[in-house]
Amino acid sequence: MVIILIRTVKYNLSKLRDLYLHTTCLATLANMAPHVHRLSAYASQRLVSLFYMLSRKYNKLTEQMDDKVGKGGSVEHDSLAKDMSAELHIYADFLRIVLEILNAILTYALPRNPEVVYAIMHRQEVFQPFKNHPRFSELIENIYMVLDFFNSRMDAQTQNGEWSVEKVLQFIISNCRSWRGEGMKMFNQLHFSYEQESHPEEFFTPYIWRLTLSHCGLSFDHNAVNLFTVDLPAEQLDNAGEEHDEPRQNGR
Repeated sequence: MVIILIRTVKYNLSKLRDLYLHTTCLATLANMAPHVHRLSAYASQRLVSLFYMLSRKYNKLTEQMDDKVGKGGSVEHDSLAKDMSAELHIYADFLRIVLEILNAILTYALPRNPEVVYAIMHRQEVFQPFKNHPRFSELIENIYMVLDFFNSRMDAQTQNGEWSVEKVLQFIISNCRSWRGEGMKMFNQLHFSYEQESHPEEFFTPYIWRLTLSHCGLSFDHNAVNLFTVDLPAEQLDNAGEEHDEPRQNGR
């Protein structure tokens, strides 16, 4: 479930850019986070990768905004700058939700999720740029408390040869038993609830039929569809144009 949601967010980020879908997927992940149990290595890596992907987009927008202001642009009177500013706030919210998801796992379920700890340790550099960021620093602080706890114990342990993935993971599992979470800031657990709008069928019925028409492989008369606007296939458009261009005969 976690992997499916993360893949959906990433696909939406690169292709669809649907704000509602983004928010819904992240909200679902946030609701699940405190109750996650033995998250797989792949899911843990994808979760950290999602933070990195969003952070790159956020940093890019920040640089563009800074360039705009540096060149004397006025955010208040520039429609493009306003759009960029709004998008920047949206990505800041997304980043914060992902950080709160990670915090919820580390605060309430760390001993049950050594793979999450491993993924964070493996990619700990992605959190560094936000360590002193006023919007994210308090959430990053908890992540670095976990990193400091495990990094210091790894540094203190004598190891013959290199640390392999298996050895690091076993080390994390062993030290999870002594983790007490002392000094961790306790944040209120995020809890999102689904609020159904009145007459949801007005959205879902045409949406489902649009998917059916696009992917079922059955033949429908597109001209007879009244439930939603149908994009006619190119062949039908060409045929319609040819029929329209044919010369009339018999005076008609």
